[in-house]
Amino acid sequence: MREQESTNNIGNGNNPLFESDRKLRTLVGNISGVVYRCHNDKKWSTEFISKGCYDLTGYTQEEFYDPKGINWGEIIHEDDKEKVWEEVQDALAKERQFHLNYRIRSAEGKIRWVSELGIGVRPNKDGPILLEGFIEDITKQKEAENLLKTRNRALNAAGRGIIIADAQVQRFPITYVNEAFEGITGYKQQEVLGKNCDFLQGTDKDQEEINTIRAALQIGEPCKVKLRNYKKDGSLFWNELTITPVRNGKDELTHYIAIINDITHQKKEEALKNRQRLVMESIIRNEPIDAIASQIVGILEDDINGSIAAIWKFQEDRDDLVILSGPNFPENLKGALNGIPLHPNACSCGKAGHLKESVIVKNMLSEDSWQQYRDYLVEHNLKACWSYPMLTPTSEILGVLCLYLENEGIPGKKENELIKDASQLASLAIEQDNIRQALLQSKIQLEQKVKKRTSELRSSIKKLETLNSNLDDQITVTNRALRRAETSEEISSGIAKNFPKGVIILVNDQMEIVYMEGTALRNIRQQKIHHGKIKIVDLKNFSARRKAIFKEYIDKTLDGEHLSFEIKYRGINYMVNTTPLHGKGNGKGITHALLVLNDISEQKRAEEDIRIALKKQQELNDLKSRFIATASHEFRTPLSVILSSATLIERQNQLGQEDRRLRHTGLIRSNVQNLVTILNDFLSLGKLEEGEIKPILERFDLVDFTTSLKQQLETNLKKGQSVQIIASNPSIIVSLDPKLTRYIISNLLSNAIKYSHEDQIIAVKIQDDTKKVSLSVIDQGIGIPFEEQKNMFQRFFRAKNSLNIKGTGLGLTIVKQYTELMGGTICFSSEKDRGSIFTVQFRKPSSQWQP
Repeated sequence: MREQESTNNIGNGNNPLFESDRKLRTLVGNISGVVYRCHNDKKWSTEFISKGCYDLTGYTQEEFYDPKGINWGEIIHEDDKEKVWEEVQDALAKERQFHLNYRIRSAEGKIRWVSELGIGVRPNKDGPILLEGFIEDITKQKEAENLLKTRNRALNAAGRGIIIADAQVQRFPITYVNEAFEGITGYKQQEVLGKNCDFLQGTDKDQEEINTIRAALQIGEPCKVKLRNYKKDGSLFWNELTITPVRNGKDELTHYIAIINDITHQKKEEALKNRQRLVMESIIRNEPIDAIASQIVGILEDDINGSIAAIWKFQEDRDDLVILSGPNFPENLKGALNGIPLHPNACSCGKAGHLKESVIVKNMLSEDSWQQYRDYLVEHNLKACWSYPMLTPTSEILGVLCLYLENEGIPGKKENELIKDASQLASLAIEQDNIRQALLQSKIQLEQKVKKRTSELRSSIKKLETLNSNLDDQITVTNRALRRAETSEEISSGIAKNFPKGVIILVNDQMEIVYMEGTALRNIRQQKIHHGKIKIVDLKNFSARRKAIFKEYIDKTLDGEHLSFEIKYRGINYMVNTTPLHGKGNGKGITHALLVLNDISEQKRAEEDIRIALKKQQELNDLKSRFIATASHEFRTPLSVILSSATLIERQNQLGQEDRRLRHTGLIRSNVQNLVTILNDFLSLGKLEEGEIKPILERFDLVDFTTSLKQQLETNLKKGQSVQIIASNPSIIVSLDPKLTRYIISNLLSNAIKYSHEDQIIAVKIQDDTKKVSLSVIDQGIGIPFEEQKNMFQRFFRAKNSLNIKGTGLGLTIVKQYTELMGGTICFSSEKDRGSIFTVQFRKPSSQWQP
C-alpha cells in the first residue's frame, strides 16, 4: 500500500513530521466524505484516497490503489463523464478551483449524487499536474431538491388555481399561489401575497356561499362552494372553491389550501342545457310552433353576442321560405326577404335551403346575392350571415335557421355546435307541428268519409224500408187473392191474371198444375196453355234440382203445412208462399196446394246494396279503429322515448358523459324518423285513395339510384349486416317516378334489414332485358308464414311472427299501389325462418334515348 510505504520511509514514529502526517491522516480518515489526490487523466488514476471512499462508493482504499482494481473515472455515470472532464480541464486552464455536481455508480449498482470541490496542483516544478480535492455525498439533498421541483412543477401545471393561506395569522393572508391562479384571475403572485382571498368577490359580498365559507373557517373545517368571483379586469367568473385545513404533527391548524376551479363554461352549459330542455318539453307538450321558435331564437341571441336570429319555414306548395320567428329582425328587411326562393342564385338563406347544407357569408355587403338588400343591411348595420338548413331524418327540407351579425366573421367551434343544436330543435318542432297538422287533416278527412258513407247507408235503409212497404202491399194483395180464390175461382182468376211481378199456381195432389195466372214465368204459362194440365216433372227449362224442390214443398203443403221459400229462375229471385186448400178427396180434406210467387229481385238488389254499404261501413269503422289504435301506439311510444331521452340528457350534462348524451340524441332522432315514416305512410295512403298521386316519369340510372339509397340506409343496419348490390349491367336506365321509386326500394330494403338477424347479408339484384327491368330484395330473415302470405298487401296487416317488431302494416300496401301506378308488378316468395324475396318489375324505356 502506498500509504503504508510512505509511513515506512519516514522510519521514526517520534519524528515531528511523522506525527504531523499521522494527525492529518487521522483527521482525513474521520471526515464524512472523501479526500483524494489523483492524476489528470481520463481514469482519474488514484494517488491518494481517504477511508470515506468505502461508505460513499462501496469500494475500499486497496481497490482504488490496486493497478488492476478500480479508478474513480470508471464509477462516474456514463452520461456525466464527458461533462466532468470538460469542466475540470476548463478550470485547470484558467488556474481556478472547480466545483462539480455529478452522479456515480456504487459497487452495488446504485446511483449516488456527489459534490466535488478540487484544484490542480504541481508538486514538482516540472512534474505533471495532480488534482486534489474533497467529495461528499449529496444524494438526499438532490432527491429533496428534485422532489421540491417536481411538486412545484405539478402545482404550476395543475389546471386549477391553488392558494395557500396562513391560518395562524389574522384574516389568513395568502402565502402562495400557483401559475394557474394567475391565469384564471389575471392577478400576479406579487399582487396577492399577504391579502385575504375575499378580494376576488369584489363588491358582490351578499352571496350565501360566503357565510358558508366563514362558518367553516371559524371551526377549521373543510368546505366546498360555488360562488361568483371577479377577475382583475372586472369580468365575472364562476368559481368552484374547495378549502382544506392543514394541521401539523401536534394537530395544530397551520394553513388553509384553497383550490379554485373556473366553472363559468360549465355554468353557461348548464343554463343552455336547461333552456334547451324547456324547449324540448314545449315540443312534447305540443305548444304553438311560433312560441317554441321564439324560445330557440332567444337562446341563440343570448349566447352569441351581436347576433339577430330568424327562423324561416319552408312552404312546399310555393317552394320558398317565410318567416316563422324573428322578434328582433328588422321589419323592413323581414318584408323584403319574406318568400325567399330555394335557388342556388338566391341569397345565402335560400341557397342553404336549396343545397341542404350550411352557407356562411363573412360579409354580406361584398356578396353578390345580397346586393339587392344592401340598403337594408347598411341601415341596420348587419354584416355576416350564417345560414343552417333544417332537415327531416330523410333529408327533406323543413326550413332555414339564420343568424345575422353586426361584425364580419365566421362561426367558431362552439357557435357552430350551438347553432346546429338549435337547428335540430327547430327541425323537431316544425316536423312535429307538420305531423300534428297532417294528422288533424287526416282525421277530418276520415270523419268526412265516415259521414258520407253513413249518409249512403241511411239512404239505402230508407230505400229498403220503401221496398218492404211495397212487399207488404203485395202480400196483402196475395192474401186477398187467396181468399177470393177459395170462394170464387172466377174472381180469383181475374185477379191472378193481373198479379203484378209474380204468379199464382194451383197444384193438385197428382203434382199437376191445374191453374196458373200472373205476369211472371211466361215460359211455364205457355206450356200450361198448350198442354192443359201439366205435371211438375214434365216442365221444360226447369232443372231437375228445381223440380225436386218444388215437389218437396208441394208434398209438405198437401200435408197441411204453410211454407215460404226463395227460388231463382232465369236470374230472377222469387219468394214462394204455399197454402194447403181443403176439398173432398182425401182423408185430410186437402186436395190442392196454392203457390204464390212474388218477384223480389228489386228487394234482393236493395238488400245487396245494403250489405255492400254495411260492409263498407264496417271496413271504414275497422280502418278508423286500426288507424286510431296504430296512430296512438306508434306515436305514443316514440314520444315517450323522446321525453325520457330528453330528461336523461338533462341529467347527464357533466363532462365525460358525451357518449351517453349522443346515444340519447340518437334515440330522439331515430324516433322522430319513425314518426315521420308512420305519418308519411298515412298521408300516402290517403292521397292514393283520393287519386291525388300521379307519377311523374323521369329517366335515371337505377343502379346508381339504388347504390345511393343503400348508403343512406346503412345507419339502420344491425351488427354485422351488409347490403350487396348485384347488377346485370353497370348502368340500367329506367323511366320511373324517382320519389315513388325511392319509397318502393327504401321500404323493401328497410323491411329486409328490420326482419333479418345480425351478421346476415341482404342482396339487391337488378336485372334487365329487352323488355323489362326487375329489382329483387333478397333476405335470410324471419320469413312469412305460408297461411298468412295471401294477406301481405292488405292495409294494416302484419304477420304474427313480426308483431314484436315496429311497423304500421301500410308499407307493402303503398309499395304495391306505387308499383302499379307506374305500370309495374310486384310479387314475392317466402318461407318461414328462411327469408323472403320481393321483386318489382317495370317496362324498359325506349332504347333510342341518349343520356
